[in-house]
Amino acid sequence: MNKKESFDIIRENKVFLLETLSGDPDFILQHVDKAKLITSREYRILSDISEREKKVINLIDKVMGKGEETCGKFIELLRQDCILETFPELKGHAVIASPVMTPPVEEVPQYKISQNPRGTCVIINNVDFATLKQRLGSDEDQKYLAKVFKWLGFKVVEHRNKTAAEMKNLLEDLGKTVDGDCFVCCILSHGKKEGVYGTDDAVVSVDKIREPFTGINCQGLVGKPKLFFIQACRGNKNQTRVPVEADGSGDEELEMDGDDFNITIPSDTDFLIARSTTDGHYSYRKPEEGSWFIQSLCRKLENHCPKGTDIQTILLSVNDEVSSQGFMSKQMPIHEVAMRKRLVLLPV
Repeated sequence: MNKKESFDIIRENKVFLLETLSGDPDFILQHVDKAKLITSREYRILSDISEREKKVINLIDKVMGKGEETCGKFIELLRQDCILETFPELKGHAVIASPVMTPPVEEVPQYKISQNPRGTCVIINNVDFATLKQRLGSDEDQKYLAKVFKWLGFKVVEHRNKTAAEMKNLLEDLGKTVDGDCFVCCILSHGKKEGVYGTDDAVVSVDKIREPFTGINCQGLVGKPKLFFIQACRGNKNQTRVPVEADGSGDEELEMDGDDFNITIPSDTDFLIARSTTDGHYSYRKPEEGSWFIQSLCRKLENHCPKGTDIQTILLSVNDEVSSQGFMSKQMPIHEVAMRKRLVLLPV
């Protein structure tokens, strides 16, 4: 049985579990707390709910929100003799009849994400340039990113058409004041080997973009995840195609986001840098719809975050979707990670 099925079993039997466990909600809540399926704070909040049905439905939602692994442990808990004695309706029911995933011996810990707002998401969208081509479609990326990260509980700060110096200054100022459980930075621009273009055609290196948020420069984010999503070209080459079956007859009109662009992972921890394409290659954007990478990222976040899927797994799904797009033109996103824990972002 795979991980997804644990989540699906609970979802499909949610009404039955609500009706059954409402008979003694405090009993099941105590055992869930003892099994460490919820935090002490979550236990206190749930304990304060007086209405039985509401207490159980909030408990089930909390378990489901933590992902398939926690769902599997919850089903295993329901199989214990003491639980079955208290809730005999569970015996033989489908919710516990099927085998579930055996949890790994050693779990990878998760970053603590509990504040509301979660933190800050800054979006820098460069569309109009001194001499470079206008980036039509980038506004669609900006709108979608803002929508998704607000939904995930972030305070979204949006900037448009910034010079290289303005980009550096606003990120340095933000690094001095930002706090929260997580930080997100989205850069939408043209790019080249040396870094990301400002609207004045000057370049900001990626080191300068992330430097204000290192442990030395940003005490508010020490030990906390810092995510950078960068939509920009890294060169002027197309990805080499390999023969596969395709459902389309050719590419629609596409645009490219600049020249060559190189990022190195910093020595500081808790950074994740996701790039729209590999070194030396184009990054594609549809003028009416937005970029392949950002649009896929937002769709995957919407689909998978409510299920408790971690960010790195979501990015693998993005890689798979973007790499399958196009016929004559291909693109392969890449992400580099200096994270110590799993990051799960749930909608607020």
